[in-house]
Amino acid sequence: MSEKNISEHVSGCGEWYSLPGPLSDVVCSTRVRLARNLADFPFPGHFKSDDPVRVQTLIFDAFLKSEKADSYQALAVAGIDPLNAGLLIERGLIQPSTLNSPGGGLVMRINGKKANSGLVCTINDEDHVRISCFCSGLDCDTAFENCLEVDELLQKSLQFAASYDFGYLTANVKDCGSGMKLSARVHLPAMAFLDEIGPFFESIVSKGVVAGPAFSSFVKAGAGIGNFYQLSSNQAGTGSELEQLINFTAVLKQTVEFERKCRESIIRSRATEITDRIVKGFSVAKFSLLLDLREALMIISDIKLGKALGLLKGVDDSSLTPLIYRVQESHLKTVIKSGNFNFPPDISENTEKQTERLRALIIQDTFENLELIK
Repeated sequence: MSEKNISEHVSGCGEWYSLPGPLSDVVCSTRVRLARNLADFPFPGHFKSDDPVRVQTLIFDAFLKSEKADSYQALAVAGIDPLNAGLLIERGLIQPSTLNSPGGGLVMRINGKKANSGLVCTINDEDHVRISCFCSGLDCDTAFENCLEVDELLQKSLQFAASYDFGYLTANVKDCGSGMKLSARVHLPAMAFLDEIGPFFESIVSKGVVAGPAFSSFVKAGAGIGNFYQLSSNQAGTGSELEQLINFTAVLKQTVEFERKCRESIIRSRATEITDRIVKGFSVAKFSLLLDLREALMIISDIKLGKALGLLKGVDDSSLTPLIYRVQESHLKTVIKSGNFNFPPDISENTEKQTERLRALIIQDTFENLELIK
């Protein structure tokens, strides 16, 4: 895959991001990840000699020799330029560590000429292969089914390391067993507004779910920008895949229920405060000339909450979720690089301000039909 192809596959809105999903007013997206390692090879952290290349070749060949070879695109990550690397990272398709991994690789499922960036396999990061599928809203079952399809495809020609006592063997002992990690990005502004985030997150730890900020690079001490958080399972060794899916889905439904109750409480007892916040977010979205990433994510959060509370109309969640990715740095720089923009003279040589200007324009364009409900 060429550098141009990378941009074509991931710079636009991935199809799944734009699809409506169950309970998407709270659950933005769901991800299922299966970690697998080849038998007779050490984990990537203990590779020797030509192990990285051999593992990468074996996994690439397994896809290329499969009956659905045309549905997958393989890519060695060595030599990817920083801009395209940023695109892949912002989409969640790879971790920064993958770029520096010997024999690092990426396999994306494609439909025709367009990538379905909802399913991706990373090669030689912490494990030999990690199969991940993303779905809009709360949809663990679909994500798992897609991952399982790829897992079964690979096992037709590869032998994965496993034991009767420990299940699938992984580099991180916490992933041993099913090798499965479940995660979801959730939007919890009402819990945060009522200072319920901490107690709620503590209550789900006993259920095998941990929580943290969704955008950890831009936050302080546990607070999530725009009140976006990530919930993740941490019990791959407990129960079957089905039991783990049921448990995680139940916790997500509990999260949705409590967040909605908090929203009802706010609109009932603190309507003036929350309406003021939504109106301010509306104004900033409509009239700002420059926006940094933190400001943009806060706007998206406020608009998403305002829609859920019935204070705004003219936008839906299937537009808001892609916007989270469209306002990221590498995505904006890719748009600037591929387009012909006439920026004001005072920022014509300032790439940071150009990015902030384009971010504001994208926000305004997305919310062109946004209206306050009086």
